[in-house]
Amino acid sequence: MTPLSDPHVIQPFTQPINGSVSLPGSKSISNRSLLLAAMSQRRVVLHDCLFSRDTEIMMQALQTLGFTVESDPVTRRIEVEGLGGSIPVAEADIDVGNSGTSARLLTAFLAIRNGGVYHLDGDEPMRKRPMRGLLTALESSGAATIEYHAEPGFFPFTLKTHGYAGGTMKADASESSQILSALMMALPFAKKDTTVHVLGVKMRTPYVVMTLDMMEQFGQAGSCDFTTLTFHISAGCPYPDAPANYVVEPDASAASYFLALPAATGGELTIHGLGAARLQGDLEYAQVLEHAGLKIERDLDRWIVREAESGLVGATTDFYQISDTFLTQAAVAALMETPTRITGIGHTRHQETDRIAAMATELGKLGVRVEEGEGEMTIYPDRAKMREVAADGPIAIDTYEDHRVAMSFGVLGSYDLFGDGRPWISIKDPKCCSKTFPDFFHVLESLREESVTA
Repeated sequence: MTPLSDPHVIQPFTQPINGSVSLPGSKSISNRSLLLAAMSQRRVVLHDCLFSRDTEIMMQALQTLGFTVESDPVTRRIEVEGLGGSIPVAEADIDVGNSGTSARLLTAFLAIRNGGVYHLDGDEPMRKRPMRGLLTALESSGAATIEYHAEPGFFPFTLKTHGYAGGTMKADASESSQILSALMMALPFAKKDTTVHVLGVKMRTPYVVMTLDMMEQFGQAGSCDFTTLTFHISAGCPYPDAPANYVVEPDASAASYFLALPAATGGELTIHGLGAARLQGDLEYAQVLEHAGLKIERDLDRWIVREAESGLVGATTDFYQISDTFLTQAAVAALMETPTRITGIGHTRHQETDRIAAMATELGKLGVRVEEGEGEMTIYPDRAKMREVAADGPIAIDTYEDHRVAMSFGVLGSYDLFGDGRPWISIKDPKCCSKTFPDFFHVLESLREESVTA
């Protein structure tokens, strides 16, 4: 595979797209299934896993903690020897990189062990990402004592673990639903049943539902009341029916780039495997694109996305429950006929980067006017202005170490702005996509070449 240049110039599609793509495994499901397998009481083989920096961080952490984890990237298989809630290594240094999923799931998992001492840190951006809700819940319930080495509530810190007593817990998951998911996965190992009361009035539910469904797939039921934000997890014999083989769904968040690609290129694209993706709320993004004008044909084996019959129409849409896809929408909004208003995304200011500011800044470089609010943004398309700004060559897009910024602008750059194939966008630090989709730009280029020869 040819190494990517930096910045990486996006070659526009000069012919309407006419091809097919298979997606990598879901990052969210891969990391959850790795941890569920480790907590199970048997050896579990995971199939169709994502191999990326985030999953490598989770695998490395489990190995550091004494688990046997064997992986084969070629066959996309990972084998994990479950130890039924035992964590062999009592003291360890854990580096979570910039993986929020690994950071939160592992922190709650470590608190299962009574008498553990774990030193946790991550990349500089991870030191600014929300952890306080989880850490406060662990301390207030007696599951852990925490020594902070910088700002309280953030990495780095030392976690001294005492195990879960059970009973009643309170947790603030308003900044990240992963806080609740992390607790739910670990609480079957509490000494008694646990009821978790989630503080606040709003929470992103799709990933919590995913977690509950996956726990049930591994033999551990939990009950939830999303109206009162109350969750009940039973103790005793955790994860008794873990499957010997578990298949990871294709990544619905990664699918957003290819669902939106015909908006930039015209033509039609077949996406394999999405019909089998049942756990991921981000599939609802397809409906947003349909409302804009794209045509999507769904069946079990494949989805086919076709260009709009006329111009794409912007709209006001609340992305709170599917916020990983808002960056894709913000990028293709620059190609729509009317303005696009994206709301419900205030929490994304505290993810890999301030995603609202990042998208507004980089779209602004391209001549696109963006009005930015605390939890929303409005994009005003202007193709004439984009042609004027990019007339002298590709505009370099900063990616802020954020894979979703990079991939979203990769989709936008696939649009033939000048009608003659001239590149107009380049992507700085394209390797940041290794977090969830290491081959993204190679797949994009293969689709472009496939469309030329079709």
